[in-house]
Amino acid sequence: MFLEVRLAHIIFAAGSIGLFVLRGAFTVLAARPLKQRIWKILPHIVDTLLLAMGVWLAVMLRLNPFHVTWLGVKILCVIGYIVLGVLAFRLQRPRWLRFSVFAAAILLFAFIVSIALFQDPRGIFVLVA
Repeated sequence: MFLEVRLAHIIFAAGSIGLFVLRGAFTVLAARPLKQRIWKILPHIVDTLLLAMGVWLAVMLRLNPFHVTWLGVKILCVIGYIVLGVLAFRLQRPRWLRFSVFAAAILLFAFIVSIALFQDPRGIFVLVA
């Protein structure tokens, strides 16, 4: 069961960032598909399933984010990613600022993935230490 839940978590993570980038492209291009209801609902469904699979994995592995440092840092980064996503799409800001926040969100997502892969709170930066 572990491998299936882990695979689902990975698939939903890929779907989440894919939808985030697609939504960003639609926003930059001011494209009509962003106005359709599916683009407002689908990311929330995928992100909810991603979170559910992550919680399920943590429970299955008996990982406590208060004792497993890398998991705690990953959760804090996910909260930061959510905040950046809100700033990038929902608030009226100058285009350059929204783009900068959008790019920062993508970089933070990549860092979150690196934390998970290395199981280290330093993520990719463990390679330079």
